[in-house]
Amino acid sequence: MIRRIPVATSAALACSLWTGLASAQDCSGPPVYFNGEIVEVEGELTVKAGKGCAFSINGIPGALNETVISQKPKIGRAGVDGLKPYYMAKPGYQGPDEFAYTFVGMNQYGGPMRIKIKRKITVVP
Repeated sequence: MIRRIPVATSAALACSLWTGLASAQDCSGPPVYFNGEIVEVEGELTVKAGKGCAFSINGIPGALNETVISQKPKIGRAGVDGLKPYYMAKPGYQGPDEFAYTFVGMNQYGGPMRIKIKRKITVVP
């Protein structure tokens, strides 16, 4: 069971797209905002078939130890490069897909931090 722990500050944290490997036209979606250190959130994403994108996390008060794919995609591929998760859409596919990744680490006080982000993906031609 996931329990919610409020952050000491009221600042919202964000998970955003990292487009160093893919152009902005290949992958688009709004940032995912969350408050807390043990959370599960969802975000929408549009990806071109055969293309991909990677994700980063910004503004966390703590340190990441690892990133894991906590739900494999049904159609595309997902993995982790360093601490950055990525998603690659299947070439020729058009339709929905989803996957989830979890950032695991310690908060600024040495307590646990688990941020699970589920991506609802729409693959377009």
